[in-house]
Amino acid sequence: MRIFTGITLNDEARERILEALRPFKKIGAPIRWTDAKNIHLTVKFIGEVDPGQAERIAAALAAVKMPVGPFELRIRGFGKFPAGADLNIFWAGVEDNPRLLALFQAIESALAPLGVAAEARPFHPHMTLGRGKSRGDFTGVLELLAEKSDLFIAACPVAAFQLMRSDLTAAGPIYNVIKEIHLEQS
Repeated sequence: MRIFTGITLNDEARERILEALRPFKKIGAPIRWTDAKNIHLTVKFIGEVDPGQAERIAAALAAVKMPVGPFELRIRGFGKFPAGADLNIFWAGVEDNPRLLALFQAIESALAPLGVAAEARPFHPHMTLGRGKSRGDFTGVLELLAEKSDLFIAACPVAAFQLMRSDLTAAGPIYNVIKEIHLEQS
C-alpha cells in the first residue's frame, strides 16, 4: 500500500481554494484538476509499504509526543513545477510556519528507526491542485500565476495530522485515513 502523512483541510479552506482557482480553470489549459475532496497538504510521503509496516508506522507516530501543538496553516499563493514554460504540477503554497516545519522534522525522526528514508529535498509544503495533461499551451496560466503568486487564499486550523493511504485508480487517487494523530496543546 502507498502511504503518506498529511493534513486534511476544513471545508471553508477547501472552498476558498476552489474560489481562487476559478480564473485558472476558465483558461481551459490542459490541466487535470484535483477533486475538491482530495485537496490536502502532504507532510511526508512514505511510499509503498506492506500492511504490517503501515501498522508499525501508525503506532510509532501515535507514540511520539509531537513537539508542536495546534497551529494555523496559512495558504498563500499559487505556483507550479517545474520552472519554465512546462507545467507538471500546479500548487497552492503555504506561508513559512515554524510549527509545520517542527512537525515535519518530528515525523522524519519518528520514522527513521523504522527504515523510512529521510527526505533528500528541502521541505517545500504545498498542496497539489492540478497536473498538466500534456505539453499544451500554458501561456494564460503562466500569466495569471505571475499575478496570483502571493495571493492570500485561506487560513485553516490544524489540530491533527493523518497517516493516509493512497489508492491510485483510473479515475484518480482515493485517500483514506489510516490513523489520525492529534497535536497536544503545548
